[in-house]
Amino acid sequence: MSQSEPDRERLTLTMTALDDGLNRIARKHEGAVQFFYEDPETFGAGHFVFYPENDARSRFAIEEQYTGSDWSDDERLPTSWTWTAERRVRHPDGTTVWGIEREGEARAEDFRQVLAEAEKWARRTQNRTA
Repeated sequence: MSQSEPDRERLTLTMTALDDGLNRIARKHEGAVQFFYEDPETFGAGHFVFYPENDARSRFAIEEQYTGSDWSDDERLPTSWTWTAERRVRHPDGTTVWGIEREGEARAEDFRQVLAEAEKWARRTQNRTA
């Protein structure tokens, strides 16, 4: 299923606005959070991931969602994003796993919801370190 040119343009603008917003949040909370571009296939978290500056026990991950199934298409654009706030949970045997604190999904036109959740997470993280 190919997208029309206006759809491609809208999705490209949305993707750029999300990326710009996430980088703005990272700069605003510099010293408290770190921001990375990751590969969820390799790392398992998301395409965009915030971690506390000096702590590996929590993270905020955002994963791009696509329509269609042609994963070889380098030109594909995200049509929505899922986000997850996670924290390390210790099992009785001492091992830890990522436990979900909060999660959600936003369509492309609602990308500001993802930015609002990332901002809340970064602000809470900064407050914890202060």
